[in-house]
Amino acid sequence: MKAIIIGSGIAGLTAGAALSKAGHEVTIFEQYQRPGGVTTTIEKDGYKWDLGQLMLEGFGKDEPIGQILLELGIYDQVSSAVDQRGYVFPDFEIRTPETYAGPQWRMQLLKDQFPEEAKGLDKYWKDYLRFSKLMTFGRKADKASGFAKTLLMARLYWTLLPLLPKAKWNADQLMSHYFKSEKLKMVFTSILADFFTLPSDFQGLGIFMLNSELSFDKRVPKTLAANTDQLYLYSMHGGINKLNQPMISLIESKGGKILIESPVEKIVLENNKVTGVQVGGQFHPADIVLASGDAKQIFFNLIGKENLTDDYVQLIENQTLMDSVFMVHLGMDMDPSPYVHGAVTYYYGTYDLVKSLNEAQNGVYHEGRDGFVVHVPTLHSPEMAPAGKHALTVYTICPDTLKEGTWEERKEEFADKLLTYTEKYIPGLREKTLTRVILTPADFRTLTNAKHHAFGGLAPVMNRPYIKHQTPIDGLWFIGQQSESGGGVFNVLPSSYKVARKIIDG
Repeated sequence: MKAIIIGSGIAGLTAGAALSKAGHEVTIFEQYQRPGGVTTTIEKDGYKWDLGQLMLEGFGKDEPIGQILLELGIYDQVSSAVDQRGYVFPDFEIRTPETYAGPQWRMQLLKDQFPEEAKGLDKYWKDYLRFSKLMTFGRKADKASGFAKTLLMARLYWTLLPLLPKAKWNADQLMSHYFKSEKLKMVFTSILADFFTLPSDFQGLGIFMLNSELSFDKRVPKTLAANTDQLYLYSMHGGINKLNQPMISLIESKGGKILIESPVEKIVLENNKVTGVQVGGQFHPADIVLASGDAKQIFFNLIGKENLTDDYVQLIENQTLMDSVFMVHLGMDMDPSPYVHGAVTYYYGTYDLVKSLNEAQNGVYHEGRDGFVVHVPTLHSPEMAPAGKHALTVYTICPDTLKEGTWEERKEEFADKLLTYTEKYIPGLREKTLTRVILTPADFRTLTNAKHHAFGGLAPVMNRPYIKHQTPIDGLWFIGQQSESGGGVFNVLPSSYKVARKIIDG
């Protein structure tokens, strides 16, 4: 079977690797000058920095992505390290203790900071354990079959029962169930800034997933109780690009092709069935096409609204996308480790998440005032900088389009302002900078071939319709971060693999 894949991000590479391994003829067309999409690493003056997701979940051999890499036969080619992150708020911080203080050390720290919320924190912990057990049964059931699957689904439902009344709650409602302090609520919902999603729009139970205790301290036991497992966070040795390379090698070793600087101009249809694509004015036949990337670009420009029903056009129009990020990558002649909490540290300048997100959604960029993230890849991969030097990235969420001015006009100004805020925590940052690279939403639009850059793709807004992988057009599949999987490697990689397996299994 001939399969054409549009886009060589992690969705396209995963699907291409699975199809190639199964013996299908795969050609991937990539419009940019290198494969990988945002799961890639850039380089300048001997320094390397990641562009996309900085820490990844589920790469252990017994974890969801690790199991897929094992099935593809490339697990041993992807080197990663269990990692953790730190949080700094305006008047306190969550820093991993030097001496391990047990699985509930963060709960105790928060009780010390918010003593009036102790009972609520105990309630939260009990439900966190229930949710972790629920997810454990779900992962086990996903791999099982027959009677074993039936039994696991029964145990999953039994575990769900105490959480069922909360299943339709949003994050605001869930947090108000446990806590009165707006500051404490922000501790648990602050990560939603990365998704450009208001707590009132986010699925409440998802807060447990975003606040895995392992992500704050990798020494916490993975198994908290019987059938109650958490997933580790990982950093890729050498950068996120090291995840792409084994997939690229697998595809090419099976005769597949990855053609860069080759934008698809049209998805060709006949009687509502895909027959191939047009690239550079030439027709390339295919039995199936898997498209990843910007939904409007694919369905409206490559297919055309005239080939879609009014309802399907409306579905695509109604997608709620995240906004973008502003990144400043630095090559430094200093060791930042005394000032950061490991490879990834979140710094928040406000407790008013709603105000900050509302401003961003209206084109107002906070310039770093409301918060930023610092990533130091050389703390786990010294080879990402010249000997004795360090690579460091500072990034913030931001509007894709500014209310005033353009990103190209204001990027130097914004970079200086962002680094000024960063120097409050890392003194001497600019003085010790040897090189820097600025990436704006405009740069990411070019990289992803999108009119609107959505850093994580589809925003996780409750009760919004999504575009399913299997489209109404025969032979056309839609994968990637704007599909039903949603964004993030943890969602996109497994869902793309499952689509490929569905095609392979017929």
